[in-house]
This record gives sequence, C-alpha cells and structure tokens, in this order.
Amino acid sequence: MVRCSAAQAGGCTNAFLDPQTSWLCLPAARRMGALAAGGDMPFLFRRNRGEFTLVDALILIAMMVIISGTAVPVVESLSGRAKASAALQTLRTFREQIELYKVEHGGRIPLLFEGAFPQLTTSTNETGVPGKAGPDYPLGPYLQAGIPVNPMTNIDIVSPTDEFPPKKPSCNGGWLYHQETGQIALDVDGYLGD
Repeated sequence: MVRCSAAQAGGCTNAFLDPQTSWLCLPAARRMGALAAGGDMPFLFRRNRGEFTLVDALILIAMMVIISGTAVPVVESLSGRAKASAALQTLRTFREQIELYKVEHGGRIPLLFEGAFPQLTTSTNETGVPGKAGPDYPLGPYLQAGIPVNPMTNIDIVSPTDEFPPKKPSCNGGWLYHQETGQIALDVDGYLGD
C-alpha cells in the first residue's frame, strides 16, 4: 500500500490508497493519476484566472440562447402594445379634428375624396369648399401634416365603409370612414369598434 505524504494528501497524514480510505486522499490520488497518465494535471482541473475554456463558451452560448428566447417575445409584445396605444391616440386626435370641422361648418361632415380629406388638409370657407388660405378660406386646415399614418400598419389610406362600427377590415390597413355619420375607425381587425 502507498502511504500519502502530508504534502501529497493536502493535510491527510494517515490515509492509505485503498478502496476504503481513498476518499481521504483525493487530491493526492488525483495528482498521482495525472502524473501516471503523463501529464501534470488534467485540463479541466488546472485553470488560471482569465482562462476561457470551450466548456465556458458553450455554457455562455446556451445561456444567451435561453435569455434571447425569453426576451424576444416580451419585447415584441411591448412593441405591439405601444403601436396599439399610439394608434388609439392618433384615432382620438383624428376624430377630434373631424368634430372641430363639423362645429365650424354648421354640422357638415367632411367628404372623403379618393382616399383623402381635402376639406381637412387644406383651408376651407364656411360651406366646406377647399381653397388657398386667406380671407375667403379662413377655416382649417385641421390636419396640417396630412392624413395621419395608422401606427399599427404605417398606412395613411382612408377607405369608405357602409356601416359603423365596421364589421370587417377593408384590407387596405389605414382608416375606415363612414361618410353618413363622419365616424372614423382603425382599419385593423380587432380594433374596428374602438
């Protein structure tokens, strides 16, 4: 039987390398096995600070995959909610401008012409005729930057609808306008009644 020295055993002085007591001299046994195999210490046991092994890289990559797999859906969800919130705010502003037009024009509703509202985007007179801003056309424009873009679809097309609230989207993706009532809605499924 081989007796471990105090230096080899890392403090274990009276242990022998036999099956019943080999666990006492594990550091010494590991060193002796490494020397018998022709090396100093096994690769995985010998590490200096600052070394980065292949195992470390694989663990890091696995952690990044797991984190990105959980973070991407959260970010997409937040982005979708932000777009919906912006779309509802834009819709509210659009409706307010249509109502202001109706108040200033004696209850008349702005007309939809080829997917646009010339009566809202240019100056008008009291009867709603568009023209160049000045004393003859003192009202408006109500939408100075033009038809707003639907933040959910990035489209500014206004499509007519026969009923309000609309039952289905037009597939144009901008806005739905009911000419008889002057009501406007998002042209996005799930937001038609907002």
